[in-house]
Amino acid sequence: MKKIMVSILLLTAFLMAGCSKNSSAAASKTPGVDSTKLRVALVLPGSMNDGGWNAAAYKGLMDLKNEGYSVAFTENVGISSIEETLHNYAANNFDLVIGHGFECGEPVMRVSDQYPKVCFFVSGKMPDGVSESDIPANVGFMDMKEYEGAYLAGMVAGGMTKSNIIGYVAGMEIPSQVSDMAGFVMGVAAINPKAKVYGVVTGTFEDPAKGKEAALAQIDMGADIIAQSADSTGIGVFEAVAEQQGVNLIGYGADQYELQPDRVITCFITDNPSAIKLQAKRIEEGVFGGLWSPGIADGICFISPYHNFEDKIPQNIKEQVETAKRNIISGQLVVPAVYERIDEKLR
Repeated sequence: MKKIMVSILLLTAFLMAGCSKNSSAAASKTPGVDSTKLRVALVLPGSMNDGGWNAAAYKGLMDLKNEGYSVAFTENVGISSIEETLHNYAANNFDLVIGHGFECGEPVMRVSDQYPKVCFFVSGKMPDGVSESDIPANVGFMDMKEYEGAYLAGMVAGGMTKSNIIGYVAGMEIPSQVSDMAGFVMGVAAINPKAKVYGVVTGTFEDPAKGKEAALAQIDMGADIIAQSADSTGIGVFEAVAEQQGVNLIGYGADQYELQPDRVITCFITDNPSAIKLQAKRIEEGVFGGLWSPGIADGICFISPYHNFEDKIPQNIKEQVETAKRNIISGQLVVPAVYERIDEKLR
C-alpha cells in the first residue's frame, strides 16, 4: 500500500511539473526580457496584419512581450506546416506554444505527448472525436462561444437592413465558422423575421479576391449589409463595400471600425489578446490545461461600439440588443451552438 501511495504522489508531482517553466530554457539576454518568465511562441494560420482574428492574437503576444516575456511567432502557416512549426518551437525550449485556431487542434494532439514539459494552447474547439477526458495534461483548448457575439451582431444587422437582404462571407467550413454564421442568422431572425441571409463559405482565410467576389455577388442580389468572419479573405469584403453606395459592414475578430469608419456598424469579437495573456498567467498559477469555453458572460466574446452608427441605429434596436446581451449573461437566453448551415433553411 505504501508503494502505491508513493507512486501516486510521484505521478501527481510529475503532472503538476509538466506545465511549469522549462528549466532547460536558456536565460535570455535580450534587453527588456525577464529571463525568469515563460518563453511564449505563437503559430498564426494567417497574417498578423489581417485586422482581425490573427492581428488580435499577435497583439496579445506583443502585450506579453511588453510585460517582459520572451516571445516568437510565425505567420501564414499553412495547414500542412502547422505540426512542424509547433514541433520546432517545442524543441527549442519554448514553455508555451499557441496554435491560433481550430486547424491547430489535431497537430497539437499529435505533438504534445512528445514534449510533456511544454504547454500547448489551441484558441479553438477540440478536434472532432476528441472529448474533454482525452485532453493531455499539458494541453488547453478554448472552445469560445463566439456565436453569442455573432448573434448580437445579427440582431444589429437585422434591425438596420432596409432591403431585408444581408450577406455573410465566411472562411473555411470548420465548426467555429459554421456556428458563427448560424448564430448571426438566428440573431437576424430574432429581430427581423422578414430579412434573409445569404451566406458564402469561401474555403480560405487568405484570399481577399475571393472575399471581394463573394461580397459583390451578394450586393448584386440586393444585400445592403455584409458580415464577414474570414480574416484576410474578409479584407476583400471591405474592398467590395468601398466601391458601393448604401452598403454597410459587420466586422469580425477585432474592432475593424478604422478600416472603414463610415461603413462598419459593429464587429463581433473574441478578446484574443486577453485569452492569450491569460494562458501564461494560468501556467504560472498552476491551473493551465483542459477545456475552457468562455463567452459573453466571461467578457471574452462581445460586439464592438457602434462608433459612427451610434446615432443611426434606432433606439429600440439598441435596447433589444442590450436586453439580449443581459439575458445571455444571466442565462435567460441561451444561444445554441449550431454546426450546420441554417442560412439556406431560413430563406
